[in-house]
Amino acid sequence: MFQLNPIHSPSIAFSAASSRPRRHSVGKPTGRHSRANTPFFKIRAYGNEYGDLQRLELASAGDAGGELPLTGGSPLIGALGSDDDAPETRTSAAPAPPPPVIKVTGELRRKAWALSSVLKVFVSKVDPNYAQPWQMCPQRTSTGSAFVLDTKKRQILTNSHVVANATAVYVRRPGAARKFKAEVVCDGKVCDLALLTVRDDAFWAAELRGLDFVDVPELQSPIAVAGYPVGGDNISVTKGIVSRIALVRYSATARLLSIQIDAAINPGNSGGPAFADLEGGKVAGVAFSKNVSSSTDNIGYIIPYRVVKHFLEDAESHGTYRGVPSPGFFTQDLENPAQRAYLKMPEGVSGVMVVKTDPLSAAHGAVQKNDVVLEVDGVPIADDGTVEFREDERLEFSAIIRAKHVGEQVHLKLLRDGQELCVAYELRAKDHLVPVLDAVDAVPSYLIVGGLVFAPLSSPFLEMVFGGGGGRRSRRADIPVPVLAALNQNKTRKGQQVVLLVQVLAHEINHGYRYSVVPCESFNGTRLHSLRHLAHLVDACDQPFLNFGLEGGRLITLATADVRAAGPQILSTNAIASDRSPDMTLPKPEDEDWDAAAADGVDENPVGGLTGGDSDGGDG
Repeated sequence: MFQLNPIHSPSIAFSAASSRPRRHSVGKPTGRHSRANTPFFKIRAYGNEYGDLQRLELASAGDAGGELPLTGGSPLIGALGSDDDAPETRTSAAPAPPPPVIKVTGELRRKAWALSSVLKVFVSKVDPNYAQPWQMCPQRTSTGSAFVLDTKKRQILTNSHVVANATAVYVRRPGAARKFKAEVVCDGKVCDLALLTVRDDAFWAAELRGLDFVDVPELQSPIAVAGYPVGGDNISVTKGIVSRIALVRYSATARLLSIQIDAAINPGNSGGPAFADLEGGKVAGVAFSKNVSSSTDNIGYIIPYRVVKHFLEDAESHGTYRGVPSPGFFTQDLENPAQRAYLKMPEGVSGVMVVKTDPLSAAHGAVQKNDVVLEVDGVPIADDGTVEFREDERLEFSAIIRAKHVGEQVHLKLLRDGQELCVAYELRAKDHLVPVLDAVDAVPSYLIVGGLVFAPLSSPFLEMVFGGGGGRRSRRADIPVPVLAALNQNKTRKGQQVVLLVQVLAHEINHGYRYSVVPCESFNGTRLHSLRHLAHLVDACDQPFLNFGLEGGRLITLATADVRAAGPQILSTNAIASDRSPDMTLPKPEDEDWDAAAADGVDENPVGGLTGGDSDGGDG
């Protein structure tokens, strides 16, 4: 299974040792060729919002520094072999001819005018800490790429992950020394795009031109990726071709249309343009990720104009990005003849079977289990769940729905009990039971009661605790089964959350309790609806004991008086300013029914009384 990683953080680099003849083997340093002069190559992984970033780092080795020779021959042989095995008599090689001198003429510069609109982005950021939500992660810096989209509107386009959680953003034109302060105008985390602007008139006084997009290029069309990847400070251009058109998971929320290319994309290229025509300033897409699996080479992805246009239209109409709609149902393919006969499908008819719907979506009721979806917006669906995209190219049918805006209508042709019918409903964004994106549907909330730290289950929490970022060993296999089960559940009520007991801050009043990352299902016999519901129940409790019902029937009991007396000391010992996050002090939302959660009982379901399943349509 391969992994897609955002590519905004630098760095790889390497150094070559001196090319002078040596009488010792590498790995056994002697004399002046000490360990400090031995070349090495380091790869580190650092966590981020969506998977691990590949960070490639240069370590200059003493006086043997300098760049690896890039001329012909095998420059690494002398460094990797042993001189002890060489014959005593050596023949001097003829001097290599000088490399050809390439003059960059004014004509070449004029043809590459579009590169003047490609910017380097400098970001300082502070990420939230979902593992210890009462504090933030240490500040860090990163760089990325961007390009001028519209000079009249003063719009600059880049990737969302480049400027995520930024405290300061600066941009610099190619060949310039001055950096200009930029602001994030609209952030689309779901599609990994962000709009920036620069208020300073001096930035726009230079000769800048906006770049234009073209639609999805044909296969084998040439591509030139421009940006500021690792390896230098100046602009870089790499070339390749369009390899494939496919749906790719941009974030944990949706798979969207993407263009696969074989041009080199490296850390720092994120947000830069991929030109279909460099001389004409025509952009095919925005560089955003690469496949870093050890079994693959030269697989990079760019965001096509269709996704960019969807983002810009939302930003223009609503001043914010509302995401992409969900189909509201989950399907399976219909390639088995017996199953087709069971569903009364006539010969020559194709489609996919609905296996479940999202209770909070508009599809719930309009679409039923075992319905066969034959067409979406008049486009026939094949038995494998695909629709025709272009000649010899097919995509999953959900691509049609994902291309629509939240609030638009979708029209489906269904087969139900052998009879065809048409339904239409309004599309909505998926309301996940387990939030998936920081600052979209997830916030670092917490509640501390007698040293028990509670927080809502979210994908950012799992990524930080079990994801293996920052050089840590991945611990995804250690995620408890009940927590994993919740990832495949649907909300049945507005505002519903999976409440976790994250950890226990040791104190004598909670002695003997050593639980961590365990679902908390009830409080004093009342089924929990959300973390805010738990805070309300604890604050209103007038009983002598606080009983927290955990998954599997386990119970934690604390004395109410002891909890209230020891609370300030526990917070002070752990340098925590408050026993709860600010959102826990807000009043109960009017559209949330806490009483319905309480009426569910406490022993019906192992994960908080949850029912339902996935509902991402063709996305699986």
